[in-house]
Parts: sequence; C-alpha cells; structure tokens
Amino acid sequence: MGGGDRILRLTPVIPPVEPPEPRDATIARIRALLDAIPGQVAWSLPVRDEAGRIVDFEIMAASREAVDVHGSAGAEMIGIRMSESYPATADTILWESYLRVLETGEPVEIADYAHVESLEGVPHRSTWGVRVSRVSGGLLTAWIRHDEEERQAARLLHTERLGNIGWGHWSRLTGEVEWSDQLYAIHGRDRGEGPIALEHYRTVVHPEDVPVLDRTLDVLRTSEVPQKFEVRIRRGEEFRHIRATAEVGRDGTGQPIEVHVVAQDITDWRRTADELAEVSQRLEEESQLTARLQNIIMPVPDDPLPGVEIAVRYFPAETAPLGGDWYQAIPVDSHDVLLAVGDVAGHGLAAASAMAKLRHAITGLAFADHDPAQILVALNRLLRRMRPDVLATAVVANYDSVNGTLSWSHAGHPPMLLVRGDTVHRLHHPGVLLGVFETVSYTCASARLQAGDLLLMFTDGLIERPGRDLFDGLDALGATISDVLRRRPRDRMAAIMEALAPSNTSDDTCILVARIQPRTGEVS
Repeated sequence: MGGGDRILRLTPVIPPVEPPEPRDATIARIRALLDAIPGQVAWSLPVRDEAGRIVDFEIMAASREAVDVHGSAGAEMIGIRMSESYPATADTILWESYLRVLETGEPVEIADYAHVESLEGVPHRSTWGVRVSRVSGGLLTAWIRHDEEERQAARLLHTERLGNIGWGHWSRLTGEVEWSDQLYAIHGRDRGEGPIALEHYRTVVHPEDVPVLDRTLDVLRTSEVPQKFEVRIRRGEEFRHIRATAEVGRDGTGQPIEVHVVAQDITDWRRTADELAEVSQRLEEESQLTARLQNIIMPVPDDPLPGVEIAVRYFPAETAPLGGDWYQAIPVDSHDVLLAVGDVAGHGLAAASAMAKLRHAITGLAFADHDPAQILVALNRLLRRMRPDVLATAVVANYDSVNGTLSWSHAGHPPMLLVRGDTVHRLHHPGVLLGVFETVSYTCASARLQAGDLLLMFTDGLIERPGRDLFDGLDALGATISDVLRRRPRDRMAAIMEALAPSNTSDDTCILVARIQPRTGEVS
C-alpha cells in the first residue's frame, strides 16, 4: 500500500503492552468478538526482533466480512503478516500510523489511503478509508474500500437496468416520495414530472387490477410481512406487467410511517412465457418449434464482445426438440466477458423452462460482480428451489481482455478445450453437478490466453455415444480438431465449427467457440 502524506517518523523501539490476560485467552476473546460484528475489521499483534523493535504485524483475528486487497476473507486472513503480504505498506502513512497508535494509544483515522501494488508487473491502485485503534496490546483496524463502493454502486445501477428493477419510498410523515431512476423508466415517466403519490397510484393501474392494489395496501396496514403482488400499469398506449414487493416501516407504537416498494417490469418475461406455452402446444411442428425456441431463449449474439469473437451452433435432438442445453455470452463491462454453456437434464417444456431461468439468472449474477464459482453456487441454489428433482451441468468462464486472463469453474460439465497453434489442451476443473446438494462450493481455475487462441465450450451431446466412455469421446473430438488444423484453413474457427457434429443425435447439443483477439497494442 502506498501514497498519501507521511506523518512524523517514530522511534523504532516501542515498549510492549502486556495484555491483562493470557495471550491465548485474549486471542480467543477477540476472535469471538469480531466473529459477531459487521464490517471489515482485523486485530493484529506486533512482531518484534531480539532487540524489541517492531518489525512486522501479524493478523490474529478478523471479522466475517473482512476482505483484504488480495481477496483473502475472514478467517483466511489469520496468520497474514503485513510485510510479507502487503510489502507496499512499508514506510507509508499506514505503517507509521500503526506505530503511533501502539505507542500512544490514540486512535488514528486515514480518510483516503492510496494503496499501490504491482501485480504481474502492472501497478494497481485502490483507495481505502482506515481507522486504527489500540486494543488489548494489539491493533484493531477497520477499513472500507472507497473505489470498490463506487464500482459496486455502478454495477448495482447496471443490474437494475438489466433486470428492469426499480424501487420507491413513500413517507407517511413528511409526504416525501422518492423513486429510483429505473422506476421512472418502468413507468415511462420523466423525472421532471416527479413520482406518483401512493394515494394516486391506482390511477395508473389497469382497472381490473385496482382491487389487487387495494387489497395489498389494506393488508400492509396491519401486517409485518412484506406483500407480493402483480398489476398492470399504463405506460403510454400500452399496459405493462409489474411484479412488486411492498413493505411498511413502523414507529415505536407500531403505526405505519413509510412504505418501501421494489418493482420489476416482467412484461417481456410474460411474453416469453406466453410464447413458450404457445410453442409447447405445437409439438407436431418440430422445425418451427426448434427455431422459435432458439430465438426466444438462445438468440444469436450480434453485439461485439470485448476481446473475443464467438460462433455458436445448436443441434436439437432428433426425437425431442425441446431440450435443456444453453449458452450465454455477454459483456460484463468494457473489458470483461462472461461465457457459459450448460445442460439441464431431460427434455420437454420442464427442461426448457429450467434452462431459460438458469440462462437469464446468470446475466444478473455476472453484473452483480460474482466470479464463476460464486455464479455456480447461486445457480445451484436457484435450481434446488425451482426444480429440486432436476439436475444440470455447466461451465462458466470470465475473460479479462485487458490482462488476457481466463478464470472458470465447472459443475459436472465436460472440460473446455483450448486450441493453441496446432495443439489441443483440455481445461478441466472438477465440480459437483448442479442440483445434487442443497449447499455446495466451487473454486475457480485460471489461465492466460493469447491472441489467436480458440476456446471450445460444448455440451455432452457432442462427445457422448451409447457404449463409449466420455473420455474416449474427448479423444475423438481432439482428433477431429487436429485433423482440421493440419489442413491449415484460412479461418480456423469457421473450419472447426463446420467439422463438429453431435455424436448422440438423441440429445441436443450446444457448441460455443471463442477466438481470442489481440489486446490493445498487441500484434496477433
């Protein structure tokens, strides 16, 4: 960590402060305390040399919410030494503050501490607010990351727009009404018009749905439980479907003083559900059904993705065109892209419906700053709540086009293939299937990609065949790709995609190939 004004350099020898109880008892007490409090807090003890000089600080306890600059969290931080893990803090205002607080006992607060650290030769800067206090012979440090707050706020706004979710607040005491930007957008209302007062809201509700709104407001007057409801609201010349959750805040006597509402425009979801229902009634029109499902659930991406070019193919099963295979390829921000392929077990409307929900859910999770492992944990939870009798596999990857790093995680899915030059590599990272257990955990693997690399993601229909081991199928797939490469095609991605065909025509198959583009200033 580095930057900021220096404070007065202190004498390097500071008399140790004896704790009022045995060291082990002190550590246990403070760990129990930090385990129960919110926020990012850690307690460190000084490390001294033989002359009694402080040469380091070692973290002995950390709160559950504590996360350091490297991503270590909670108990993972115990045992970390400042000079080893955060060498950039040497001779900074933070290090000097640690020494001063330990000597004087007076707390120090640093409003904007700039930490600059080199990761793989690239300097990374972050800004923190830090407060240091002396407690039981050690230092209690609390911190908050300012630049992370701003980034999370931006992602939250992005997620609200993506999910078409807005919020509103009505004060019964002051009459003040506050709406989020997205709630204005949902209602097609200009900010200059101001929000709609709660008592006038029924004027924009479809006449047939006004009783639903009235019943909800009646229940909220006495209920402590948040109320969910759906109504149609007029926006211009059309009615939009709104799903909302409303909750009442009360004073000390139990009287309602404010109403909070979170609302989502689900019109497009309703339309998709109606189209799916319509499609399911026309199973005899197999070709039309397959094409329509692809357009509804898996449209071909036409927007450019940062750092990659992709191609996608979908092969419906010959006997059951409604399947559960899916893919996702979306830009998370200006330099990150999320790539995913999954397979919901079974066929028919149930599998297609579960597939659509998983595919849509992954978009919101990506914009909520979840890494691939966290996304799989959330998808597992969603599948268990939605369809506890259904299993699924998935591979989720995030590619950072700035540093060329691919991070990924598997949930019982076939490995990805990396084609570099004339060689085909398997990228595997085992993880349990989605839907097997109520609680699961996943981890991420990572690799550095190069311009011209091809990344192949697919479902098991591409390699499985009755009586053949999946690894034999992987060998056959690798041989097919190698044969294509030996011909030196002008467009390697198109040639490989053209050569791939399902091994099992009774199962649907989804294939996604991503070609890595040169990074800024890099020549392919």
